[in-house]
Amino acid sequence: MNALNTEEKYDILPESMYIPPGKRLKSQTEEDDDIYYSHGYANYLGPQLNFQYTLAENGGQDWSYSQKSKRVFLKMEKTLPLRFTWEAAASGLFLRTKLVFVLEQYKNDPVRRCPNHIASTNYINQSMDPERIKHVVHCVNHAASIYEEQNEHLSILTPLCTPEPGSQYFPMCFKFFCKNSCTSGMNRRDTELEFTLEDKRNKVLARQTLGIKICSCPKRDKQKSETDLERSISVKREMLTSGKKLPSYDTHVYKVELNIVGKENYLSVYKYAYDIMAGQAARTGQHECFKPYMDEISRKVPLNH
Repeated sequence: MNALNTEEKYDILPESMYIPPGKRLKSQTEEDDDIYYSHGYANYLGPQLNFQYTLAENGGQDWSYSQKSKRVFLKMEKTLPLRFTWEAAASGLFLRTKLVFVLEQYKNDPVRRCPNHIASTNYINQSMDPERIKHVVHCVNHAASIYEEQNEHLSILTPLCTPEPGSQYFPMCFKFFCKNSCTSGMNRRDTELEFTLEDKRNKVLARQTLGIKICSCPKRDKQKSETDLERSISVKREMLTSGKKLPSYDTHVYKVELNIVGKENYLSVYKYAYDIMAGQAARTGQHECFKPYMDEISRKVPLNH
């Protein structure tokens, strides 16, 4: 498998241990924290299978993981290597990989490639298996992976064999073929990879998630994400330490219908509305309240932020 060629790049998890639901696996040494990130259950649903994954800290120019925002930022069509571990006694298991939207109001929306990236004229599609063209995420190191579609939701099902002798993990390498910023696709909405450990009857035994953003400049987007997060935390901390209450704001949603003369004026109205809500979100720290309506504006008009 291709992933075996990366053997020298990543350290192996030294030993397996039980991780209680909702807890994160701690590294054995402080030095380990600088090498890779390990994750325990995001949602525990079955027996103690000790389902985990690890990823390296540094993906070079192709991708970067942010400990602060708990997300991977990576370029389109670049490989993201992950290592999965589970209880060795369990057999006949499958790993389902699915790209989903983070916010609850978008959970039922399927994540698909935008019309531009899915077009037959796109050079990358000309050598792609037709059953995979709709999928944003592809597994590139397991030919046995099955690409499924159920109720318009796309996923990849991979049979998990026992790790090879001398190895403590099962390698999975993924590539992504659309960007979060594509306005006719994911449209700037936050996404995450959802990994479910399943038996042959498709019963979910354990679940993991990994925040992910497919972008052109991983380093830039990572820094912006961390800066925005720090600013939000700083606002809340300042309010708490000063004894002041967080600024109040009207949460009622008002619907506006206007006829605007001129395309530039039309776009300016939407941009002004977007900026007003973005500013209020930053001042109050209530990003989740404003984000759905800001995203709605982004879907209607092209915004350069």
